[in-house]
Amino acid sequence: MLIDIRKTEEESQWLHRCAWAVLAMGMLLSVVAWWRTSDRIQKTADAAFAQQTADVTEHVDQVVDHYLDVLRSFQAMYLVSEKVTRPAFHQHYLNMNITSEYPAFVAVQYAQLVPHAAKAPFEAAVRADTSLAAQGHPGYKITPEGDRAHYLPVVFSEPMTANQGMLGHDTAFEPTRREVMERARDTGLAQVSAPLITQQGTSDHQGVVVRVPVYRPGARVDDTHSRREAFVVLISGVIRTAELMKQAAQLKDWQHLHWTVNDIGSDLDPERATAQLVFDSASHMDHGYRSSTQSEAGDVRTTRLDLGGRHWEMRFAREPVHARTQPYPLVLLLGGFFASIGLWWAIRNAANRHALAASMALELSQKARDSENRLRSLLDNTVDGILTLSPSGEILGVNRAVCLIFGHEEASMVGQHLGKLLPAAQTGGQALRMDTFLQGQTVGIDGVGRRTEGLRANGTSFPLDMAVSSMALKGQTQFIALLRDLTAQVSAEKAILEAQRQLNEVDEMRRVIVHNAPYAIFVLNPQGVIQTVNPAGEKLLGTKAQDLVGRCTTRRFFDRDQVTERARMLALRLNEPVRELDVLTHLAHESPGLPSEWTIRRDDGSFLIAEITVTELTNEYGQPSGYLAMASDVTSRRDAEHQLQHLAQHDALTSLPNRNMLQEHLKTCMGLAERHGHHMAMMFLDVDRFKKINDSLGHHVGDSVLSEIARRLRTGMRTSDIVARLGGDEFVILLPQITAVADGERVAHKVLDLFADPIRVGSHELRVTPSIGLAIYPEHGADTITLMRHADLAMYQAKSHGRNRVQVYSDKMQAPTAEALVLENDLYKALERNELRLHFQPQFDCATGRISGAEALLRWEHGGKLVPPSDFIPLAEETGLIVAMGEWVLRRACTMAQQWRERSGWPLRVAVNLSAVQLDQADIPGLVAQVLKETKLPPTALELEITESVVVRESLRAADILTQLRAVGVSIAIDDFGVGYSSFAYLRELPVDRLKLDRSFLSSIPDSPGDSRLVAALIAMGHRLEVGIVAEGVETPEQAAFLVTHGCDEAQGYHLGRPMNEAAFEALLMEHSRQQANKPAPQPEPRPVATAAVEQDAAPAAHTPVAPTLID
Repeated sequence: MLIDIRKTEEESQWLHRCAWAVLAMGMLLSVVAWWRTSDRIQKTADAAFAQQTADVTEHVDQVVDHYLDVLRSFQAMYLVSEKVTRPAFHQHYLNMNITSEYPAFVAVQYAQLVPHAAKAPFEAAVRADTSLAAQGHPGYKITPEGDRAHYLPVVFSEPMTANQGMLGHDTAFEPTRREVMERARDTGLAQVSAPLITQQGTSDHQGVVVRVPVYRPGARVDDTHSRREAFVVLISGVIRTAELMKQAAQLKDWQHLHWTVNDIGSDLDPERATAQLVFDSASHMDHGYRSSTQSEAGDVRTTRLDLGGRHWEMRFAREPVHARTQPYPLVLLLGGFFASIGLWWAIRNAANRHALAASMALELSQKARDSENRLRSLLDNTVDGILTLSPSGEILGVNRAVCLIFGHEEASMVGQHLGKLLPAAQTGGQALRMDTFLQGQTVGIDGVGRRTEGLRANGTSFPLDMAVSSMALKGQTQFIALLRDLTAQVSAEKAILEAQRQLNEVDEMRRVIVHNAPYAIFVLNPQGVIQTVNPAGEKLLGTKAQDLVGRCTTRRFFDRDQVTERARMLALRLNEPVRELDVLTHLAHESPGLPSEWTIRRDDGSFLIAEITVTELTNEYGQPSGYLAMASDVTSRRDAEHQLQHLAQHDALTSLPNRNMLQEHLKTCMGLAERHGHHMAMMFLDVDRFKKINDSLGHHVGDSVLSEIARRLRTGMRTSDIVARLGGDEFVILLPQITAVADGERVAHKVLDLFADPIRVGSHELRVTPSIGLAIYPEHGADTITLMRHADLAMYQAKSHGRNRVQVYSDKMQAPTAEALVLENDLYKALERNELRLHFQPQFDCATGRISGAEALLRWEHGGKLVPPSDFIPLAEETGLIVAMGEWVLRRACTMAQQWRERSGWPLRVAVNLSAVQLDQADIPGLVAQVLKETKLPPTALELEITESVVVRESLRAADILTQLRAVGVSIAIDDFGVGYSSFAYLRELPVDRLKLDRSFLSSIPDSPGDSRLVAALIAMGHRLEVGIVAEGVETPEQAAFLVTHGCDEAQGYHLGRPMNEAAFEALLMEHSRQQANKPAPQPEPRPVATAAVEQDAAPAAHTPVAPTLID
């Protein structure tokens, strides 16, 4: 038996080895067959691809030759007849049937060489040519215009309809076209241009131009010079490359082939210029193949054509062959694999059957043992306790759960009566039989379990659920008891009862809160029907709850007109129909929790204003279940707000409209007057000597007088007229519509008559007179501010002329003031109108004579002339416009300085003045930094000038601001130094780089010894303090020489250079930079050289270092 088993095992192992050997050999043969078959397919596809590309290349070459033959036929026309007429050219074009036989031609052109002397006769002859058109060609001329030695204009162009625009065009004018023409002329051969965009009508196409030269018959053309002398005519053909390639190759070849043609240069550029696309097949096929740059090398072939001096590279890319994944090789591979696997499987099964019988017996016995172990493990790991009991109640067996529930060991329970675990199983210490015990137990709600009590080993009792069933085992009855500890369940039930109690308390609290809430609360279902209402809601609506709940919707109490209007407005906003209920519920979706006001109609017919908040309610699934609406009566609050609004718009003493309401009325009246084209009058009324009444009789008398005046004005004017009190004793009367100025005067005099009767206040009888100023719209003002100002001005004019009178506004009143106002108004618009200009005055280095910088000076070009800075700078500072104007100056100066630095390469520095108002701006350092960043101007190229008076007056604040500006990197200069109260003390504290000597110091030097000594001392003192000195107002050569002699750093003035506009200064700077570039570098001792330069300024023959045009 042992020998048979060993033999069986050996045979099984041998069969297994054979199975694996067969599998390996079969798979190897399958791979070899697949590899060789796919190689054969790849080679076949490569040969076909090579033949296809060769055929296409050859066909393209042939088609191009045919097109060149067509152009040569036009060349032959001239050689035969020496004169080609328009009809002959046209007829030859038709005879060649070019439109259908050669569709790639866009145009065939005939251009004739015309000397400049023959230009006019030639143009006249073409215009008069009526051979094909009765009107001739009246618009024919050689373009582009201009005089040239020779012209090569297009004389004939076919087809004429689509190429009229090319007649007269000089084909030799543009360099690129001239280059192709010259190649054709010099070689005598047809020449092809580089790719270009051709136009025919309104369509653009990729194409080329072919140029064919025509020489004078009989002329010698054996070298380049003789060809140029004999050249007379140029035949040109404009060819669409797409049509040419379509004619050369069939479209069906493009479905699986991507064909591109690139122009890679001409014979004149041996290094080969950048390739230009001539044709791409993928652009002309909706579903054609398009290759990528990652195409395999075997899938791409490149050929080259030499056409008329140009080299075309033709690239053909085919769809990848994927020979390895072709069906036939894959079938061989997979078929071999499957056959090998099948044979391997058969041999392997034969080996497995040998061992199957021996293993079956062992497997069955192992299963029996596993089943027993699983059952035991299941019983031991169940949560419920399991007891096996005899009919007498003796415990026969327990699982591990029983030990955990009761706290006893298994050995201490087996053989004991059930009463040890369940007190109910014994009575008076007497053990009960199982049938007796079961009769006394209460069946649970499931009809199986019984609720009882268990006793743990530590003596504590606990609730227990017990289910008992009987079974017969070897003819004997036994009982199976399932026990479950209910301690956690009972605790959970108690917790649920407690939670329910607390929930009831919260519900009661909510009910009390809702019942006693001071605002109305409504609960609505999704249809808007009232489900709950509190007493405040009953009070708000004036209806009992029993008449509301479940019986009506809230729509019953809303103002229907208001709901309809809001529904219409909401529908317009949402662009969809809106029901009336949706207007209310929309609040819950768009603005939950936010109140809105509605008009409510109570049951007694009265109305109130309620503030309503709507919130959407959802159920436990998040679905809408209704709405919660809360409302409160805000009628009293709205009445109070209306009263406050009335007080805000009316005078408290007289109840007349106040200034705010007057402005609204005035705007409305002016709008109506402008719309309907009528006039409007405004009267400013001031009570004469009213202050005397207040001072002598008291304010209570004055108030009574004002009230009486208001009453008289109100009753004396029409209901359409408007009477307002501005404050104090000033009143305004608006006449919204008058016919003429005389009407306004007549009404004003009637107002005067209202004051004829005395005013009685208590025991006082007072005679009061007014002064009235009258202004008419639009004659005296087209806006509210101007009209009120002019009416006020007229009123003061009436007072100055004796009071108790009417004065109509006139433009002659306070003319200087009016002009100032006009100037102020125009100044506000100067920035918007781009009227501000910058002039630049050059600054020169006294040591080298070179331009070191320029000062930016603001000018205002207004009304065609320049406004003096003294006329508008103070006004700009007074109105605050200097801030915006200063920012514009800073930005413009930095922009121009950077442009000039880049164009000239000259290290120019620009100086910009900062006013006291600008220094008061906290963000001035940030503004300077931002402008420098935007304009890319280096901080060192910007100098900020501050007047000395500002520095002295605001020394502490100036020190802080200047320190911040210095931190940005700019330089600081003190302007007008020495004019006011000067102190060198602040120079030690302030970050100052330069002092600008005021022009008043230089006016008397060198003639005045005192001024000369003072200037020399200031220069020396500035150098001691390491502060640069800039002299302003240099107007004579003597002054310039004095400054150089005494070591002044820089100078500016009319002698050196006047302020000039941007273009003039740029020209000066460019010329100056060129001159300095040609000069030798400055010597180590610059000041004597500079002295010589400035001394030359005094001579009339030369003026260095500045241009002579700058000297006045």
